[in-house]
Amino acid sequence: MTPQQLVIEIENLVSLPDVCVKVNRLIDAPNYSAATLGEIISQDTDLSARLLRLVNSAFFNFEAPVETISRAVTVVGTNELRNLVMATTAARIFTGIPGDLVDMAEYWRYSITTGVIAGELAKRCNVLHSERLFVMGVLHDIGRLAIYLKMPQAARDILLITGGDDALLADAENDILGFTHMDVGEALLRKWKLPESIVTVVAYHHRPMATKVFQLETSLLYLASSLANAEIGGMEWEEAIVLVDPVIWSQTGLTPERLASLLEETPRKVMEVMDVVLGPKVRPVQSQPH
Repeated sequence: MTPQQLVIEIENLVSLPDVCVKVNRLIDAPNYSAATLGEIISQDTDLSARLLRLVNSAFFNFEAPVETISRAVTVVGTNELRNLVMATTAARIFTGIPGDLVDMAEYWRYSITTGVIAGELAKRCNVLHSERLFVMGVLHDIGRLAIYLKMPQAARDILLITGGDDALLADAENDILGFTHMDVGEALLRKWKLPESIVTVVAYHHRPMATKVFQLETSLLYLASSLANAEIGGMEWEEAIVLVDPVIWSQTGLTPERLASLLEETPRKVMEVMDVVLGPKVRPVQSQPH
């Protein structure tokens, strides 16, 4: 099986809602308007409510409240809002994964923490449309879910080999499957017609120096996932920062000192975004900030 075949085989299990299909089709059209995009998204009342809560959250920090989807399209941008539609939908469509493989609430807590940190890092690096980094963070490990869903026994073998050590994950996946969760994530997001920047960063998030394009974004995501792992694992921020490859600091132009305020604000923003994406009843207990 190839990553592309796996993605085709899970289509019936994780099909995108009609609104996502319509949004993708519209944005591919030569002449579409922000108003039309807003109308399509507004047809899904649950999605519309979650998007408005997300746009009005501390992550975006707009000065004035955004009260309508059409206004959200204007202030965030059409492509950026489409990306947010996909990110907020992904948490709702992956169901039925065996509980012994992954705690879904904890999985999304880690992914959303990565997204929030990545978005904030992007702002500090003056990356255009920093919302893309949030989406990249939320979706960067989506290939794992596809593997868990379609190949649960192989996934168990991989988890047994790695013992939870992500540094061993790609090699173990290659040995067992012949491809990695990065390959699957790339195939899935390409199938969903997400922008090439998001697809590429997800494909290389474990090896940012291997990509020839979007290297800054990939390095930021790599750094964000490292810091998110530290937060989830209860590691002190100072200890986590020391473990970051010096090449990443050089590539991004960031320094540990510039991250101090970001790391203090992260837990509150993560909890707010998780309430939007998962709902307060599903959200796992948040660890205390360090």
